[in-house]
Amino acid sequence: MLAFYLDEPLSELEQNQVIHQLKVLGITIEESLDFKHITFEFSPDDSDLTHAEIIKIFEKHLQAAAVTVAKPSLFILPKGGFRWGMLLQMAFKNLTNYYPYVVQPWETNANKVITRRERLLVTDINSAMNN
Repeated sequence: MLAFYLDEPLSELEQNQVIHQLKVLGITIEESLDFKHITFEFSPDDSDLTHAEIIKIFEKHLQAAAVTVAKPSLFILPKGGFRWGMLLQMAFKNLTNYYPYVVQPWETNANKVITRRERLLVTDINSAMNN
């Protein structure tokens, strides 16, 4: 399965956690995930563009990262980029007909410091959304 990320791919231990969670969800994965970096050239939080315009730009970035049409994929949420993560999920859906399985490697502690999770969370957005 292709695993897309903006800032960091998963470590081997994290990858094993994700593969296990996907298997629990009924998704069979080969031995490893195929990581693809999504590049982007601007900060949507600082732009005057609408969400629809940002999603169209993200679609181009996903195409450049070789997103596969009609196949589910995995998306690793970026550090501190919740808004980007939401808009990118919409771009995935537009291009592939599936929302990606979402991995949340980051959490905010009581002091509002963003840290790496010890145990990753994988969410099946397609099951949560009305297709």
